[in-house]
Amino acid sequence: MANIHAGEIEGKEAMLMIAREIALAPPLGTSGEPHPFLKDLIIVIAPNYNADGNDRFDEVATNRPGQDGPAQVGVRPNAQNLDLNRDYIKLESPEAQALARLFTEWDPHVTIDCHTTNGSAHRYVLTYDAPLNPSGHAAPIGFIRNTLLPEVTKRVRERTGYEMWFYGNFNRGTPPTNAPATWATYSAEPRFGGPYQGLRGQMSILAEAYSYAPYKDRTLATKAFVEEILKFVAERKDDVLRIHEQARRETTKRGRNPQPDDVVGIRHRIAAFPQPALVKGWEQITGGEGGAALRDPHVAHGPPKDYSVVHLGRFEPTRSVARPFAYIVPLGFDPIIAKLRQHGIAVEPFAGRATVEAYTITGFARARREFQGHREVSVEADAALIERDFPAGSFIVRTAQPLGTLAVYLLEPESEDGLVTWNFFDEHIAEGKEFPVVRVRAQRDVTQTH
Repeated sequence: MANIHAGEIEGKEAMLMIAREIALAPPLGTSGEPHPFLKDLIIVIAPNYNADGNDRFDEVATNRPGQDGPAQVGVRPNAQNLDLNRDYIKLESPEAQALARLFTEWDPHVTIDCHTTNGSAHRYVLTYDAPLNPSGHAAPIGFIRNTLLPEVTKRVRERTGYEMWFYGNFNRGTPPTNAPATWATYSAEPRFGGPYQGLRGQMSILAEAYSYAPYKDRTLATKAFVEEILKFVAERKDDVLRIHEQARRETTKRGRNPQPDDVVGIRHRIAAFPQPALVKGWEQITGGEGGAALRDPHVAHGPPKDYSVVHLGRFEPTRSVARPFAYIVPLGFDPIIAKLRQHGIAVEPFAGRATVEAYTITGFARARREFQGHREVSVEADAALIERDFPAGSFIVRTAQPLGTLAVYLLEPESEDGLVTWNFFDEHIAEGKEFPVVRVRAQRDVTQTH
């Protein structure tokens, strides 16, 4: 998929180039030689995910300042003025709702999301990343990060000469040297597509062509990157299928009989890999600008230089909860049930008695400024064990399903990017008030009448 931000144009062109090459090859079953991708792959291509933003063409200097071509591009938001790459949790846009439905119905083994980035000055035509939220299943994330991406990087370099590496930005060190101290990636919050798909147990790859590289190079580099991924996935299809099924199976199994040591991180902080990394940058110029050349590509810089940096490319939990057997949503919360179903999470009617953990809000904060039409909420809460009857019209959300981890992340009130964050429970957030959704620790704690 491409053009989620419609000023970031080259992914759309690269996808159309690949689509033409596949479509113009002889069909399978004919005497000609079919395109090799079609032997082992089913490929779904969405070259223009943000059609609204794409149609608002204007000069690149207006819609994408500083980008090296093309002459005209679209804009970042859709017609609702929503950033579609911040809409994966709240699913407010028809585009995001349709994409979540595709993720559920097709359950893709690998997704490639094509973007363009600006940021620090470096020598990579394209940077990339695997899903960053560590609460996602480790097997798909590890396969993308540790196996697929290094091999694809090598193949692209050998075939095209283009340099690629993990997404990030320099953070300069202390004067007087102003040498870069860190190379830091983006957020692990699942409002972004990559972390969201990681929580779904799906393999996802972020591609970020470099805004300051020429448009032609950005397009050809994106095309080569996607092609080599497709080739690699076809070669390793057995591994891809096995890991995908492993994530679905193990996530479901964990929910059937949750263990005390099975925890799900719901808040995270960025963290370093054990070893420093060499990042391809530029020699800094001396004088008044100091380290600006490493942060702003429009500042003149010297010859190429590689920098040894602390690689802040992963995340670790700061708040975790034990995986529950289920959540019970009481009568009268139809919008919450509808939202869970939009994500593809299985929800069942429930009536009966249960021993549950009920949260009491002990503190909350609301953002001072709006973001994407919302004032985000963060909550602190304590849980207490109680018995409760639930009338017909209540619902149970079992974590014994492939999207069980995503359900935990969405429904925990203290989650950094769950439904509470995006104001779905605002009427029930007050200090001393009970949070309406409750946790069931084990199957034995539930007596369902019908």
